Amino acid sequence: MTMLKPRTGMRLTVEEFFDLPETWDKRKMELDEGVLYIMVKPRLVHQFFQARLSKYFETYLDEFDEPPADVFTDVIIALSLEQRILLAPDLSIVLRGSAAISGDRMIEGAPDIVVEILSSDRRRDLVRKRQLYAEAGVPEYWIFDPRDDTATLLELANGEYVQRAVLTAADTLTTPRLPGLAIPLADVFSHRRRPAENDG
Repeated sequence: MTMLKPRTGMRLTVEEFFDLPETWDKRKMELDEGVLYIMVKPRLVHQFFQARLSKYFETYLDEFDEPPADVFTDVIIALSLEQRILLAPDLSIVLRGSAAISGDRMIEGAPDIVVEILSSDRRRDLVRKRQLYAEAGVPEYWIFDPRDDTATLLELANGEYVQRAVLTAADTLTTPRLPGLAIPLADVFSHRRRPAENDG
């Protein structure tokens, strides 16, 4: 059976979602209570931030004979198969021994850290995804904003996120969940190869 071209707003089962063509327009897709969301193609600055952050995580994890975590880019996170909530954070960090289960097509359960880089649908990241990640029990949610060059670190407390810090290019990002990880944010926000804001 040939499926119609995917469009935002379609209602799908989890099985139908995973049957969607992965190469369709090369855009990221998510399912929120069975409703399909198709993200616009990320701007160059968004891709740059994602690559810089990934580099720091990978370098940190490579220092260990037995890395304490795995880092994933744009992988599907099944926060709830029953409620059909499948998101694809820009970065997902899963600590070894975590309750989250890594499979072939997705990670089932809450990662230990999720990272979103704000782009066109800012409200979805700032409001809806904040709610969904909190309800699923994701311990840390980091929000990077290329518009004002800040990283807002949220930490789960009693089922809700509280703001641990708002960092700028003058700061170094750390987390108690990965001792020794240090990301100098000047190397993200102020890097000489950062794309111009009007690119893409």
